[in-house]
Amino acid sequence: MPKHLWEVEQNVISRDLRGKYVMLYGKPKSGKTTAACSFPGAILFAFERGYNAIGDAYPYDITKWSDYKFAIRDLEDPRTKERFQTVIIDTVSIAWELCEQYICAQNGVQKIGDIAWGGGYTACKKEFEGCLRKITQLGYGVVLIAHSSSRTEKDADGNEREIISPEFPKRAAEICNGIVDIIGYIGAEYDADGVPTRYLYTRETPTLFAGSRFKYLAPKIKFGYQELVDAVAEAIEKSEKLDGAKVVDKAPIVTSDEKLDFNTVRAEAQDLWKKIIAKDEENAATILKKIEMIMGRKMKLSEFTEDQVDLLNLVVIEMRDMV
Repeated sequence: MPKHLWEVEQNVISRDLRGKYVMLYGKPKSGKTTAACSFPGAILFAFERGYNAIGDAYPYDITKWSDYKFAIRDLEDPRTKERFQTVIIDTVSIAWELCEQYICAQNGVQKIGDIAWGGGYTACKKEFEGCLRKITQLGYGVVLIAHSSSRTEKDADGNEREIISPEFPKRAAEICNGIVDIIGYIGAEYDADGVPTRYLYTRETPTLFAGSRFKYLAPKIKFGYQELVDAVAEAIEKSEKLDGAKVVDKAPIVTSDEKLDFNTVRAEAQDLWKKIIAKDEENAATILKKIEMIMGRKMKLSEFTEDQVDLLNLVVIEMRDMV
């Protein structure tokens, strides 16, 4: 049952990284996966085997999209929730490739573009986004890992410059960029002796793709899990002081994994229909109008399918008010 608007409370921001969504990208062997495995209760969805030298990793190998869907189903289990709090997806580009293969297999084609009217791309985007959002809705934090890519462009003066960004398809980028709280690039700076120091860059520049929802997050952080935790905590402290944000040490995990049983909802809908029509047969037109407003088209109660149970439940809520 959705909460009423008058029940909504102010959002709280936690100082730690639990339940947050982060994208890390950089060159191969830059420490992306190692850092991700330091997140609280991390399980590694390994779309590629980049964990061989990481002793504290908890890897789950994924070679096809059905493996991923099976794993997401397991995330709902209380036994999984007791052990893990963060899901690492390594890497996004391979995950997208497997999603495309899955949609192609469903439609009996070899290439996603072979599905008529661009339907394959739409289906792939919906499938990829749905699975990713499912993880967030279950209350887990998410770390997305991507390799970096670079391209050369000329500026207004005709000078060439290297542009660095995550390496994955545009449609995947649109989904991932919309979900994450931090997009960080892992790079290195060298001292006079050629000794490198790795940093996490969190602010976009003309040559670098990055960003953060934390207004006061430092644009350059010495790379490491604890360094990131400290930088986020400092940014949140500033938000509390300057903007009046409500801050807690650990945010409560809010999930939307309430499960509606289709047969139960349908049975209630049918029972309410009978009661409402018994009061006045003209109420039938009112109910059908409510269904049309919710669904965007004319439908009967009997036409609702199991994957529309949430929408059918909205109809039931309206019918309860009528009773």
